Amino acid sequence: MKGKNIFILIGACIFLVIFSASLFAAEKPIIIKVGHGHTATHAFQLGLEQSQKILEEKTNGRITLKFYPSAQLGNERQMQESLIAGTLEMTVSGVVNILEPAFAIFDFPYLYTNREQAKAVMYSDFLLHDMGKILIEKGVRIIGMMENGFRYITSNKPIRTPEDLKGFKIRTPESQAQIETFRAMGALPSPMSFSELYGALQQGVVDGQENPLNNIYDAKFYEVQKYVTASKHIYNPTYVLISEKFWQTLSKEDQNLITYAIREGCFWEIDYLSKKEEELEQKLKDEGMEFIYPDIDLFKEASRGAYESDFIKNLEPKASEIIKQIRDIVARY
Repeated sequence: MKGKNIFILIGACIFLVIFSASLFAAEKPIIIKVGHGHTATHAFQLGLEQSQKILEEKTNGRITLKFYPSAQLGNERQMQESLIAGTLEMTVSGVVNILEPAFAIFDFPYLYTNREQAKAVMYSDFLLHDMGKILIEKGVRIIGMMENGFRYITSNKPIRTPEDLKGFKIRTPESQAQIETFRAMGALPSPMSFSELYGALQQGVVDGQENPLNNIYDAKFYEVQKYVTASKHIYNPTYVLISEKFWQTLSKEDQNLITYAIREGCFWEIDYLSKKEEELEQKLKDEGMEFIYPDIDLFKEASRGAYESDFIKNLEPKASEIIKQIRDIVARY
């Protein structure tokens, strides 16, 4: 009987230890470091601050986001490498083609004519699930999609037609979409990190650049550029990425909650930017920038060569399948 009581006592102690440990684990704070290359007032961070509020409310502060803006944790390539290594939990990036070249196709010229089409593609099973699996295998997971809007060209000489781009040294991100688009139009694309761009414009390393209005205003490019050409050549889907190593440490409940909160922040950001575009245009005009509204069809025609580039040929037959999937989704909107 005594022996039986000892076993009961030992069992009770083990239960208490396991219960206490699981209770401690459940209450252990989770701080998700978020790195990105823009300022703390950029729409990306504003959207994720909405996610932060949801997480803190739903968990009584147990799960929160900690922001590292302005490339404090490195450029986009470095931050994506940190996700894979598990030393950074989350980043926001428009250039996941760094990890998988085929993702550049989602940014190819004139695929989308409005935000509804683009959002349908961004939140399609094809992008999030089918293409997303490729990134998971590389150590990164798409947890949400934001936008950066349609892209405009800035310069210190008027760019009215594609002819004006001949020999024009233009900074692009590390994305074959932009590189091939501007090659097709006769420009000289110069890929570089966004964090290096202001200095490159200021020092004349490049003649101009292309970005959404939000980036142009947020980075104060109006201080070093005179003209904005509303070419709207590319719509820029943006990926909220989470480290797969970190993801696998989370409970299913926390995974679901984080996904919900991030996507709510993403939807807020898309809505925020869509409403802000006219305001941003006026703000840039107030800062002295002159807007040029070109014949879009000229730029569309001039960019067709991007679809016949070696980049696309080297990705076949995958490239044609991705383009078909995108166009099938777009056709419904």
